[in-house]
Amino acid sequence: LPPFGSAHGDSGAMAPAPTAGPWADRYRPKHLGEVIGNTDQVRKLAEWLRDWDDVVFKGKVKEQKAPEAWQKFIPAPENLMARACLVSGPPGIGKTTTCTLIARCSPKYSIMEFNASDARSKAIIDNLNNSLAGGHTLKFNSGNGKSIERSVIIMDECDGMAAGDKGGTVALKKMIQTTKNPIICICNDRSDAGIRDLASICYDIKFKRPDNAVVAKRIKHVMESEGKKVELRTIEAVVEACGHDIRHIINQTQFFGAAALTSRESAKDTQVMMNPFEACEKMLSLRGGKMPALAKRLDMFWLDPELMPMMVQENYLKTFEKRNPRKGEDNLMQAAKAAELIAFGDMMAGNWEVQGSASIISTIYPAFLTADESFTRPSFPIWLQKRAPMLKARRLVDELHSKIRLKTTTSSREFATSSYHDLLYKKLVKPLQYGAPKEAAALLFGFGLTREFFTDQATVLRAPLNLEDFYKKVDGKVKSQLHFELNTLIQEAKPPEPVKRKRDDNANEVAARKRRASGGGAGGDDVNDANMDESAPLSAEEQADARRKQMIAKKKLNKNGPVGVSSGAGSLSSWRPKKPVTEESIREENEKKPLMIMKYLDGHTNAVRRTVHMKDILEPWKLF
Repeated sequence: LPPFGSAHGDSGAMAPAPTAGPWADRYRPKHLGEVIGNTDQVRKLAEWLRDWDDVVFKGKVKEQKAPEAWQKFIPAPENLMARACLVSGPPGIGKTTTCTLIARCSPKYSIMEFNASDARSKAIIDNLNNSLAGGHTLKFNSGNGKSIERSVIIMDECDGMAAGDKGGTVALKKMIQTTKNPIICICNDRSDAGIRDLASICYDIKFKRPDNAVVAKRIKHVMESEGKKVELRTIEAVVEACGHDIRHIINQTQFFGAAALTSRESAKDTQVMMNPFEACEKMLSLRGGKMPALAKRLDMFWLDPELMPMMVQENYLKTFEKRNPRKGEDNLMQAAKAAELIAFGDMMAGNWEVQGSASIISTIYPAFLTADESFTRPSFPIWLQKRAPMLKARRLVDELHSKIRLKTTTSSREFATSSYHDLLYKKLVKPLQYGAPKEAAALLFGFGLTREFFTDQATVLRAPLNLEDFYKKVDGKVKSQLHFELNTLIQEAKPPEPVKRKRDDNANEVAARKRRASGGGAGGDDVNDANMDESAPLSAEEQADARRKQMIAKKKLNKNGPVGVSSGAGSLSSWRPKKPVTEESIREENEKKPLMIMKYLDGHTNAVRRTVHMKDILEPWKLF
């Protein structure tokens, strides 16, 4: 194969001069006859677009296709009445080209295409929906005389709308529900969360990678049109390495010439081209009596090192279903050897130091021993399907045992494996059978259980043993009364909340009057002047006597100084000489003439009182 730009092929004949432009655009299919593979998918998409007006506007009902007699698996029902179609599949296999060609085949539609290079935010899609509310668009200077036409909206690369186009997926879903124009959504990643929600309201069509031989013939035709010759076997190897991505193969051969057909640099990563189901199918099936290379099978294992051993373990016996029964002994020996390897490899699971050896022992070699041409479709591991219910059941049993462990001596495991739970269930459900919900509520409350014991917890233990569920036969009124009685018992068992009493002003006044009459005390400080003024009127002598006794009590409480002076470490009140407190000293203090008292805060948090004479303040002003 000569490099790109060479004028001569292998035979030395003059090749036609190549025209400018990428080969992928130049050899793009011009009609549906040039589309490679996915014949059934193309037919479904064309029929959906053909019947769109009849279904949406005229109410035509399309019936589901009845399954064939030879089909072992009944396919899921399709949304044939949808207003939009979702086309998903690997990149480079012709999804966008096929949708465009089908839309062009209908003369009543034009094409409005939006891809990742266009802004598809919520506001833009809402504006598009409002502009197409009538289902028609104006077309000026039309050559066929039609000024009004319909449009097919093609939303390419919908799985990339969640990245930059904020709210675009939600707006697209709303647009699909009310649209009057056919909408075709195209994506690569069908497992995206937004695409799964979108598929629920669309006609879901899944494109697959075309066969290796068909793609190789198409690539050979392209190479020969460019004046280059290459063997078909070489092209098939390139197609397999590039994951049947036709656009990728054509671009590689154009820009890198012969190097692209012989080197592995143009090959795609296995994790991009394959999922665990396809990897399991290739490992357990023989194509022409051959299996993929060991390096290729190792790449398949590392797609998901935790799931792939379980996939092989779930499906390795299915390869013997259609084998020759005359070789039963040999088949049995192979199955036994594969089972032994799978069990031995399972002991090595989780240890990353021996993960490389575990991949051979647990997955690749058992698949090699049991592979057969009749194997077609792998199944998902049943162990994973049962794991979630198993964990839920274990959690419910542990929760049930934690509530009744004060009433029983059985452990959590013995409680589930013994017949204790059956005896407990019959004892608790028996009052409900003869209409005594109050007695049943008392029993449940005594064990610390709620009504969930009958609805969730006991069901988990009884269903696997095929034990009868008596609670389902109980009357609905009795169940409601049981719920009411249980709530009543729970509310009665709660400790009473502390009640905040309101302040009684009359009681406070009576207590204050008694304290004043008795001469105060330790609680004398709590009586304020307002309460004193609002109390019953006293004589002048009684008021003076009560005030005197109250002041004496305050003096006794504040031993370090008069009222209002702090007794902290920075206070100077302890320096003053202490005089005995008598009635005469109090009378002299009351009759003493008032003096000016000033407070100074000089770096201290406590105030210091000083006596200042007026002449000391007015002396400096005499000069003025």
